[in-house]
Amino acid sequence: MDLNEFDNVIYDSNSLYKWEELNEAEFLVRVFSELKEVLNDSFNDFLFVVFSDYGGGRVPNTVDLKVSKRKILIVVSDEYGTDPSRFSGSYFAIFKTYIGQSKLKENIFPFPLGYVKGVPLFKIEPIVRRKVSVFFRGNLNTNRIDFYRSLFRVFGLLPAQRFLRHKYYRKLLLWLRRDFSSEIPDSILVFNDGFKRGFSPESYGYVLADSKIVLSPKGFNSTECFRIYEAMRAGCVIISEKLPDVVFYKGSPIIQVSDWGEGVKRAKELMQDKEELERLQLETVAWWNLKCSEKATAVYMSTRLMKLDKGVELV
Repeated sequence: MDLNEFDNVIYDSNSLYKWEELNEAEFLVRVFSELKEVLNDSFNDFLFVVFSDYGGGRVPNTVDLKVSKRKILIVVSDEYGTDPSRFSGSYFAIFKTYIGQSKLKENIFPFPLGYVKGVPLFKIEPIVRRKVSVFFRGNLNTNRIDFYRSLFRVFGLLPAQRFLRHKYYRKLLLWLRRDFSSEIPDSILVFNDGFKRGFSPESYGYVLADSKIVLSPKGFNSTECFRIYEAMRAGCVIISEKLPDVVFYKGSPIIQVSDWGEGVKRAKELMQDKEELERLQLETVAWWNLKCSEKATAVYMSTRLMKLDKGVELV
């Protein structure tokens, strides 16, 4: 899927990644397809610019682009969540992933991460029919050392991440043990040495569809991650570290914990509570459809663009 099907959607040429490398590409194309339907004829009043950055060091080449359409900037990939306010005067609106509540201008809005391209969506099975109790497979980055320790039975022998975060400590932990699946019956709990070095996207999507609970520890810089959206879309119950207080998470059925000792304990308790699992699954699927799906994202964007157009204050 690419942007060529839209006359008024472009990928900024100063982006960090090439379009074909972009994890969010599939989600974005589907959002624009939905947005075209939601906005109808008004869709062509805007020029949508997708821009990929990491750390806020790049400047979009479209900053000084003069066009008759209203320019909308969608910034992705920047897990540091840097504030894009310096560009706010050059665009009618800016939507940006990872910014949480750090926006400083009235025309800057948070944007959902979506899912990694190539991760398929299967039919959502009732949670009681799923075979995998608790699922995590991902990179052992330095923010996940305490998560690792929470699964290690002799975790007290391992220094906490606040004391030791060196890459060699991480390597040592991977050498000691990678697979903790036996710690919770019928589970998959495996650490990788790098991002996207575990299952293929297809296999990952299949396991998600067969999982009851997904654990989502912090990524390299943010607690927001693709895993949350992928698990939500697949109808899994999600346990995560604390998330930003934005529309995509505020009031959601995502279970947010202060530490992974609490998180693992909560997962084990849920496995003994069929009714609670069923309730959380139904609420999670509904939340995806209403707040985070491609259609929901299109409605979210449309509402903000139309209110900006009319000068209505956004709350």
